Amino acid sequence: MLLAVALWAFAEATLFFIVADVPIMAIGIRFGVRRAVGAALIAALAAAFGGLVTMAWAAAAPEQSRAAIESLPGIGPEMFEQAASAWREGGAWAMLQGSFRGEPYKLYAHAAGVGGAGMVGFFLASLLARLPRFMLVALAGGLAGPTLRRWLPGRWLWIVFGLAWAAFYVWYFSTMAAG
Repeated sequence: MLLAVALWAFAEATLFFIVADVPIMAIGIRFGVRRAVGAALIAALAAAFGGLVTMAWAAAAPEQSRAAIESLPGIGPEMFEQAASAWREGGAWAMLQGSFRGEPYKLYAHAAGVGGAGMVGFFLASLLARLPRFMLVALAGGLAGPTLRRWLPGRWLWIVFGLAWAAFYVWYFSTMAAG
């Protein structure tokens, strides 16, 4: 299960567009806080490595990588420019804030690559920017899990879980596409 979280977080840092919060929360609901915190740590590390891939791609092929990222749901030129500007002005702090504003991490990785940021510094900044949100999701899932399992036994819990994330993404993509 942790391998799936790692692959998911790595993919999200490149071209996948569903956040690693989904499996982290699921682990929290199913297995509790301790396992979810482990998943959050794994996700932060894997995302940071994925960010290095996106960063290197942006440095080598800025236009092609940007076009590929902009083709993803919920990402447009305006969001791309906002994240790039935020990265130039605020670096890791801006990336952390963006994590809580729904700005895709891959946009910051792209900006870092185009801007010539150092890989070690970006990797460490990525950990600091990704881990807080992943930890909050792990704690929320882990602490809510026992109550949710009592209220929604069996497969109903996972049906509601899936529908809640689907509703979130309908809202997110329509909101982000609107600019």
